[in-house]
Amino acid sequence: MELQNTEEIRNGILQSWLRNAWVYPMQGPNEQTFLRLTPGGRLKMRRRIGELESSLGESGEELAKQEEAGTLTADHDRLELAMMVQAYSSERRFIQSQGGSLGTPAVTYEQEGPAPQEGIQPPG
Repeated sequence: MELQNTEEIRNGILQSWLRNAWVYPMQGPNEQTFLRLTPGGRLKMRRRIGELESSLGESGEELAKQEEAGTLTADHDRLELAMMVQAYSSERRFIQSQGGSLGTPAVTYEQEGPAPQEGIQPPG
């Protein structure tokens, strides 16, 4: 089995989210493309966050902080959990900023630094 770097793993995870219709591309300002979570994707992601936290025995919020700081190891499940927490939290903030009402969050991750304008920014 070939070792992959973090960017290859991240790209693979985003591709699987696209294939499984958890996300869809959306045109943003300045002709940027962002990935937004589908309503079904949000629900599936909530469930998967809980499953991964339980199986890994680690907090998704803590892994998201490590990923943001660039200190997370290139492990598929840990990286996917971190990305899910970031994507789920970002989507909730975006929906709420547009006046949407949502129930209790699966995680409460507050991103440090500037918040993304919309959704998930796909790689290059």
